[in-house]
Amino acid sequence: MKRKNLLSILAVAILGLGGLAACGPADDPNPGPGPDSDPTLPSMKIGLHTNLGAGAGYSAIRQGFFEDEGVKVEPVMGGGPSLATQVMNGDIQVSFMGGGVAYNYWAENPAIKLVALDNLTDDDRLFANPAGPGKDLTLESSLEDIGNALKGASVGLDLTKTPGQFLTTIINGVNEIMPDGEEIWYTDSTGKKVPNNLKTYNNSCEMTISQVDAAAGASTATAYDFVITFAPAATLLEKMGTMKLVCKTSTHFADQYKPSTWAVNVNWLENNEDTFKKFMKGLVRGMNYRRDNPEKTCEDIEELTAGSVTADSLSTDIAIWLGDKEQVELYDNGKMKEYAQNILDNDRTGANADKVSADATVEKNADFTYLYNAAKELMK
Repeated sequence: MKRKNLLSILAVAILGLGGLAACGPADDPNPGPGPDSDPTLPSMKIGLHTNLGAGAGYSAIRQGFFEDEGVKVEPVMGGGPSLATQVMNGDIQVSFMGGGVAYNYWAENPAIKLVALDNLTDDDRLFANPAGPGKDLTLESSLEDIGNALKGASVGLDLTKTPGQFLTTIINGVNEIMPDGEEIWYTDSTGKKVPNNLKTYNNSCEMTISQVDAAAGASTATAYDFVITFAPAATLLEKMGTMKLVCKTSTHFADQYKPSTWAVNVNWLENNEDTFKKFMKGLVRGMNYRRDNPEKTCEDIEELTAGSVTADSLSTDIAIWLGDKEQVELYDNGKMKEYAQNILDNDRTGANADKVSADATVEKNADFTYLYNAAKELMK
């Protein structure tokens, strides 16, 4: 498989800046206080994962960017599935979205719309047990070698979060180069074979998938031939040396980024467009702040979560953060739609493929004009 270099503008933009933990833990019912709010401003609730992926939202609150732009924002903190349900139900109006629940964008008559890319994450990582079939793999191993090692192997991951999306990326990449009948696949908890587009399902190529909480990935990793997880579990695994890092986006899928995103409830947007425009300007200012001050954004997260997430527990070197200039560049050169298409293509063959409408398109189910206009205005 051919590998492409990252956009040069993004390589310049990061200058050592970092990444995210793909999805957060369970809901925190007692978030810490934000800045004092002006009660005369229009108000809204936004969903924030408890990690640096949603850091732009945290900093936009803590640094007062939303209120500067004329909107009062109340954070609702939690994990991906819960927040996705809440934004679809209209209980919150906008939410950060990890890839594990991105299939909701592509449903028949979706209740949410994709409105912003957040970052290009390099956080989800495949680890091999040094005593298992992947013992000889390294980060330099080919996708063919990885695929052959995965045949018949046990894999532990959280399918409800971004590791599930990364598994689909690996499967698609491997199967693209495998001969017919040698493609890797698995059977999900409902008995459905994944991916759903193979002509032949060779029993010797079936992986055994176990649902493993991503946050606990480090403590249970050696029970499996492979695990897929993200920081802080991935960071801990690398330090411990009990598992071997053998695959991540930047080493094997640099042309297939599937960024974390932001979602808006479509009914709310229809009736609150002016408020949403103000929100988007504040959010882009938060993106700029995190891009330029990732450590300070970690402090904002610790402050807003009242210490339940500590700044030193967050990794800042596992993604490319996008700010106004980077977002405009991606929009103008077509990469923004290309990355969104990557998400859609991935969801069409993943574990939730049956929930993706055949009629879904990036043009219909995403609208990046609010993000683009906010970024352009801030660049003036």
